[in-house]
Amino acid sequence: MTTLPRDPHEGFTLENDVLGVRLWGPPASPALLLGASDIWDRRWFAEQQPLVTLEKIRELAFADRLGEIARSPNETIYHLYQRYDFPCPKPGAQIVFLTPFGTDAHAEHTGNSLQLRVTGPRKTLIVEIWVSLTRRLVVCECTQQGLEPTDLAVRVYRHRDTILPGEATDPTIGGHPSAMDFAPFPMPDAFCLPIGNGGGVKQTFPPDSTFEAGFVFAAAASVVGLRASLHLDTAGRGLGAPYWAEKEGRLDHGTVKRYAPINSAEGAAATLALHEPGDRFCILATLATSQDSLDPIQEAANTLVEAERQGVAFLRAEHKKALDSARRARRAIATLNGQTVLNAPATILPNLRRKGGYYGDIPMCSVGPTKFCFQDAGLWHADFHLNEIRAEPLLTLGRFEDVRLFADMIRDLLPQAEENAADVYGLPGAMYPLVHFPLRCRGIAHTNLTWEQDIGLNGLVAKPLWLFFRYTGDTAFLRDTAYPVMRSCADFCTAYLSEGEDGHLHIVPTVSPEHWGLTARFERNRDSTSALSLTKYLLDATAEAADLLHTDSQQAERWRAAAARLSPYPTCVVDGEEIWTDVAGAPPIEYNIPVPLSPVFWGDDVGLDSPPEAKALAYRTLRHIRVWEPHRFYLDSCVRPRLGVPSPNAPIVPESMLLSYQSLHIFPGVPPDVSVAMQNFAAEGGFRVSATKTETGRIEEIIVYSACGGVCRLTDPRTGALLQHEMRPDETLRL
Repeated sequence: MTTLPRDPHEGFTLENDVLGVRLWGPPASPALLLGASDIWDRRWFAEQQPLVTLEKIRELAFADRLGEIARSPNETIYHLYQRYDFPCPKPGAQIVFLTPFGTDAHAEHTGNSLQLRVTGPRKTLIVEIWVSLTRRLVVCECTQQGLEPTDLAVRVYRHRDTILPGEATDPTIGGHPSAMDFAPFPMPDAFCLPIGNGGGVKQTFPPDSTFEAGFVFAAAASVVGLRASLHLDTAGRGLGAPYWAEKEGRLDHGTVKRYAPINSAEGAAATLALHEPGDRFCILATLATSQDSLDPIQEAANTLVEAERQGVAFLRAEHKKALDSARRARRAIATLNGQTVLNAPATILPNLRRKGGYYGDIPMCSVGPTKFCFQDAGLWHADFHLNEIRAEPLLTLGRFEDVRLFADMIRDLLPQAEENAADVYGLPGAMYPLVHFPLRCRGIAHTNLTWEQDIGLNGLVAKPLWLFFRYTGDTAFLRDTAYPVMRSCADFCTAYLSEGEDGHLHIVPTVSPEHWGLTARFERNRDSTSALSLTKYLLDATAEAADLLHTDSQQAERWRAAAARLSPYPTCVVDGEEIWTDVAGAPPIEYNIPVPLSPVFWGDDVGLDSPPEAKALAYRTLRHIRVWEPHRFYLDSCVRPRLGVPSPNAPIVPESMLLSYQSLHIFPGVPPDVSVAMQNFAAEGGFRVSATKTETGRIEEIIVYSACGGVCRLTDPRTGALLQHEMRPDETLRL
């Protein structure tokens, strides 16, 4: 066991599909932060943001008046982050163990549970904590030695939200004064459960376009096996476990700690004082929201009463059965010199989400899981940043369920993306945004006018849906979920392209992701390498999907023809060598995201099977490119493995083990002098690959399993020869 962290940022976590707990705190008040993946402040002041059309952008760009809508790339009419701290996920409530006897607190993960041990002079409390996989329920099984009635109480607590009109906004974007046109959160309320033995706190959120009557959540706890007295506090201070950090502020690119305002805020609490603690007893906790019921307090009460009626033994047996059935089949595992370096989670969490619900935990693109949120504003609002997503690592590890969550979200957004294409661009099809929040709004939730002109976003958003089909062979998914999105995105991109005097099709305007911004006369907004590579990928993939579904044959030919006529990737010369650059006519710079290499790591257009001249251009670009230090990991994790040039001491990533966007390449990005093994790695075409290599470089075994059947194209790592084998469904090939 390790000392229980005082800092919630370092706390232990545990979860089911919609609930999460974070364990931390001092010995006298260790606490669980109970959160849910749908707790968001969804306010959105779209009516205060004028709709800026592409026609207007063109007009201003050629009149040298872009400053009217974008004084700088990060200061535009649509720039949410310098005005509000929301939309943003919000923390739930603390379940505090009031243990005044405690002088030491330790905790550890024990399989699929947490164990908390609080000790003091001749007194001990042990709490085994687990989260039901089938209910919105947290179970805390307690045993004690030496405790007296005054030694233990359980409190449900929430502080009042600290974001106030006119105060400095999120310091991660500079701390500008916030807007004055919103109301602060109301004080949370404490309540006694209408049925059962317990109490809790309720938080009401202001009305928004998604929950017009306001969003509400209720967190509650009850005690099983003991009598307890309930005391309610409102507008009190110092009732929760204090957040602690050695230093507060923005500590690095991804870590922001601002605990002092929360610790000094008022709050509400429901405290259960235990009478004559027995040797064994149980505390149950839950959190219900407006998505679960119109009356979250009653819903929470029903959950706790039903759990108490069925009993802890029944709950544990139910949980074990769900856990056993949730074990992942064909789990991907990779070892390096005998040590596990990669693996898929052993358990696939059963789906507890309401269809069409508004949830904030989308593994591919959320900055931080909503269910573990513990501060009042997240880094970049904890938004779904769509210009940095990649599905390949998850799919290679067989984590298809995580990509499916993203795919379903994108499919649900399609009507809004189509509305955006019509209203902003005056074009058919769909155009997806830079960012998505889990809220219902007209059109698209615009956040930054500049970066939303990255036309490569459509390809980036649609690519994971096509890849999900390529890895799983799920034709029903392709027909119902992926293809409608791909077709609409392809229609938009085809209509957006413009004829050039050089005979090529061009993408103007477009911005290089997070570089240059909108420029006068679109000087730096022509043919971004990322937009070209991703649009080519989208058009070719959509045409192939249409063929597989036996539909839209004429459109498929138009998409293929457009992809073939796209402008070549822009280049420049550095030290006498030609390399890719990010937009036509632009010199090389220090890039925030290595856009010049997107033909390799986003567009899947260049790789180990490409012609020598294309690979040489990629290698030269990699050699010369300068990338901002916090984002240099892209080179080691996304580019070098795909080009077979691993960096010394670089972390092993799924694509170090297996590539499949051209032929299958085994161990392309691992050092030559290590022993390495992989089991059940997934590949495009529905293949599963296992292989081992010794530290001398000898490949001992290659096993390829085909889930769908089809031609397996494998580059033999021993000879470099391309092997092709027609495989039947469920056939295994051994080499």
